Amino acid sequence: MSETPQASAGTQDESSPRSDSGGGGARKIVLYGLLGLMVAALAYDYLVARPAVNTAYDQIAEASMAANRKGAGFLSNEQVRELIGKQPVETFNDGRYTVEVFHWPGGLIVKPHKLYAVYMKNGDGLMFNRHAKFVYEAADIVTPDRPIASAPDDEPPASYDEEEMAGGGGGGGGGGRPESEGDAENGSGDEEADNTASEAASGQPPARPEPEDETKE
Repeated sequence: MSETPQASAGTQDESSPRSDSGGGGARKIVLYGLLGLMVAALAYDYLVARPAVNTAYDQIAEASMAANRKGAGFLSNEQVRELIGKQPVETFNDGRYTVEVFHWPGGLIVKPHKLYAVYMKNGDGLMFNRHAKFVYEAADIVTPDRPIASAPDDEPPASYDEEEMAGGGGGGGGGGRPESEGDAENGSGDEEADNTASEAASGQPPARPEPEDETKE
């Protein structure tokens, strides 16, 4: 005997909640899976990828200091490649510098971590100059070429007073009495001394002015 419409409707109502619960469980599984991938990517990024870049950076720095201590030769780009065990994925020029870029895969595959090795031309090879990790700064930012400021041309000359003070006042310097005045005074004093000496040698008293006669009118 066929089911009545009421019975069939009740059967559909009982089956629909089961289908909803199954779909919600699948969505939760997908969300938890994505969350787990994000956590794993962050863990790999900060525990593996970044430390690998830091290690390579430190290795290059130590090799560069060792080459400087020897005082002979230099750290070349070929030696840097052998040291970190990688080949550059990109090379570009920054003014007179040549930059090689090395990649390390990060937690996000589309965004790798980078290390930049900067070289200068030395004969037929490239000599290591500096390096950077994660972010590159252009040469004009790291070592800007600033012009040397020249002395101003409109500086006023020293005044006459300063020149006289610098001369010390001796040897014809300023601040003294004119030579002609001193000679004139010395000459008049010598004449008076000569007259007194000649009168004393002749034995005659010096001439005195005669008093006027008060009786005469």
